[in-house]
Amino acid sequence: MKSLIALASVLLFAYSNGKAQFKTGDVELSFFGSMGSYTYNYSNYGYSQSSTTKYLSVNASAGYYIMDGLSIEPQVGLEAVEKSDPSQSIVLNLSYTYLIPDSRIGAFAIAGYGLGNSAYYPMYNMFIRTSNKFNVDILNLGAGAKFLISRSVIIRTELNYLSNHWSEQFFSSSSDQSESNMGIPSGISILL
Repeated sequence: MKSLIALASVLLFAYSNGKAQFKTGDVELSFFGSMGSYTYNYSNYGYSQSSTTKYLSVNASAGYYIMDGLSIEPQVGLEAVEKSDPSQSIVLNLSYTYLIPDSRIGAFAIAGYGLGNSAYYPMYNMFIRTSNKFNVDILNLGAGAKFLISRSVIIRTELNYLSNHWSEQFFSSSSDQSESNMGIPSGISILL
């Protein structure tokens, strides 16, 4: 953990005198995620059961500004849940960022589609792997703000809608499943 903090610190300050924001040709590297645990308690007629499951979700994207404010942002995600196989996702996002004049805040909107092998289960507050194949469709929509700490270091937060859809085959029948949720992911970006 100390190594990760040291690396982030070096990257933050190494690019603190970068070029102008959100212009054609700029590259924006973003990192965001969450970690925590889910605790389950059950008690009935003298029988009780309790368990705690830890999880980690890490996402990274590399946005390339194809014109001022408009970027293509491929995003990869890794979700690890204790005592379960890790799951992965890849999403291709299109994002538009508007730098508010005379401020250090950029408003942005993002939309994307991708594939993964896990789905988000709100009652457990974590991603759970659904298959070994990339057969979960992902729709990603969001809007948020980018707070410019320096010319190239950004704190990014958004209101995000995530929808997953997948089908499963059970012997001679199949089931279509979908779920969606709203979240507020936050992270750090570096503009190169």
